[in-house]
Amino acid sequence: MNLRQLALVALAALAVGGTAAAQVAQPGPGAATPPPPPPPNGSVATPSVPLIGTPVPSAAPSAVPAASPSPAPARRGRRAAPSPEASPSDTPEPPQFQTMDGVWEVQMQPLTTFRTIYSHLYVTQKSDQLTGRWVKDNPRETLTFTGTFDGRLFKLTLKNAKGDTYTMSGYAENFGDMVGLYTSADPKDKGTPFTASHRKKERIT
Repeated sequence: MNLRQLALVALAALAVGGTAAAQVAQPGPGAATPPPPPPPNGSVATPSVPLIGTPVPSAAPSAVPAASPSPAPARRGRRAAPSPEASPSDTPEPPQFQTMDGVWEVQMQPLTTFRTIYSHLYVTQKSDQLTGRWVKDNPRETLTFTGTFDGRLFKLTLKNAKGDTYTMSGYAENFGDMVGLYTSADPKDKGTPFTASHRKKERIT
């Protein structure tokens, strides 16, 4: 054989060998595709998209903190006054007198003399009736009286030894103080204002 024939034989052998290798490399139609290798550490990737029909949990609303008011700036040069503390209220004293009975110190206030004239009433009360005597110091004289008292208003009719008649009328507060007007039988008499204070008997000598 010459060189040309040897070259043709070699080319034919190469062609036959390549075809056989290609047939061996191609899988058959019924061969199964091998599964892919598992991921490292045995972990399986979780899909980020939820499955169809699976309820998606709603995000809980986060609480918003309430804004606290900022304190007002304190004035310079002045201290805040301390808050007043509650002090216990004074318990009122019980009334000293329950009736008009007793001695009353009378202060006559004549509009002409501008000085106070003192005298004393000795009063006895029975129900709404008043009786007693009025002792004057200047001039020294004692007058008897009768009268009425309705719990506030009083009226006394006084008589001296000569039979002259006088009147004391006004009002009393808590059986302790009188305010009134003293008048005589003279129709021209405009009256003399007076006050009287209920005194304890031991103060009268």
